[in-house]
Amino acid sequence: MSWMNTKEAISKTPQLLFAGNFFYDVDNVPLRASNLTWRKRINLVKCGFDTALKKTRLWSMPPTIQIEPTNLCNLACPLCPAHSSESGSKKGMMSMETFHAILDELGDFLVSAILYNAGEPFMNKNLPKMIAACTARNILTLTSTNGQYLQTLEEALEVVDAGLTAVIIAMDGSTQEIYQIYRKGGDIEKVKRCTALIEEAKIIRKSPFPYTNLRAVVMQQNQDDLPNIAKLARELGVNMVSYKTVGTYLFEDYAKYETTRKEFNRYEYADGKRRAQTLIQCPYPFRQPSIFWDGTVVGCQRDYEKEEVFGKIGEQPFAQIWNGLKAREIRRMIRFGPKRPAFCARCRCQDRIRENIISAKELRPVSD
Repeated sequence: MSWMNTKEAISKTPQLLFAGNFFYDVDNVPLRASNLTWRKRINLVKCGFDTALKKTRLWSMPPTIQIEPTNLCNLACPLCPAHSSESGSKKGMMSMETFHAILDELGDFLVSAILYNAGEPFMNKNLPKMIAACTARNILTLTSTNGQYLQTLEEALEVVDAGLTAVIIAMDGSTQEIYQIYRKGGDIEKVKRCTALIEEAKIIRKSPFPYTNLRAVVMQQNQDDLPNIAKLARELGVNMVSYKTVGTYLFEDYAKYETTRKEFNRYEYADGKRRAQTLIQCPYPFRQPSIFWDGTVVGCQRDYEKEEVFGKIGEQPFAQIWNGLKAREIRRMIRFGPKRPAFCARCRCQDRIRENIISAKELRPVSD
C-alpha cells in the first residue's frame, strides 16, 4: 500500500485483511485483486508501514513488479528509448527460466505484475505463458502493446485464456496519416484488428478480461484528433479511452512533439526554460522494482542504462538484492537527499505540473 496516501491505505485495510480484496489502479487502469493469501495481505500491510516509517531497509517484499519480456521493438517511435542511439543496452528476450525464477522467489508476495517496459512485449512469443504462470499464482497482469501483433483470433484467444487482466493499446491517431507521425512503421489497421480480436475473444470465452484501454499520447500532431480517437474507441468496444501527456528523456527532439495546448502540457516553462518543480518522492525503489529481460534488477524502470543495478536474478536471492547495499543507498538518496541518482535528472516525471494521465474515461465497466 506504499503507493497510496495514509488515509486511503487505512480505508482499504479492513477489506484487505478480512476479505482478501484489494482494489487500486495503475496508470488509471483499474485492478481488482481478490482472494489474496494471508501472506500477500500481510506483505501489503508491511509495505504501508515501510512507507509511513520512511524505511530504507524494508520489511516488505515488492507487491508489484515490472518485468520486461523484451527490449526489442518493431516500431521506431522518436521519443522512445527502445531504439535510441544513446542507449547502449544489449537487446534480447527474457527466457522462461528467468521468468520462473522470479515467480519462484516473489510469487507468494506479488499482487500484480506489469509485463512491459521499453520494448514491444508481444515480440516475446512466451508472453502468454508468462501471463498464465502469473494467473496460476493469483497475480494480476497488465501489459501494453503497439497493436501490431495478435492478428488472428487464435492468438487473441490464447491471451484471453492465459488470464491477462488488462492491456493498454496505443492509438495515437484516428487515421493512418496522423497515427504514423509518431508510431513510425506502424499500421493503424493492425491496431484496429488487434483490438477487435481481443474483444471478440472475450465474447467467445464469456470473459470480461482483459480490460482494454485504448490510449493516445497527446502531441501537437494529434491534439485536435482526440474526439475522433474517442469515437473510434467506442466503435471498437473497449473498456476505456485515455490520454497521456508526452514525456521523454530524449529532450533534444521533444519540442517537435510537445503539444501546443497548455492543458495537455506535462511541463511548465518560463523564459524559454523548463520550470523546475519540487523533487518527487519516487515510490518505485520501495514497492515496484523493474527486472530487465536479462534478469538485471533496478529500482526504477527508467534506469534504462542500468546505472544503479541492485543485482541480478540467478546470481543471488532476491531478498538479498532487495535489501542490498545499492538498494538501500538509492532509497536513502530519494528519501533524504541531497544527492539523487543520475538517471533521476532524466526522469519523465521530474518537473511535471500534472499527472502523466490527463484524462481517462471508462466506456464499458467490467460488470457489463
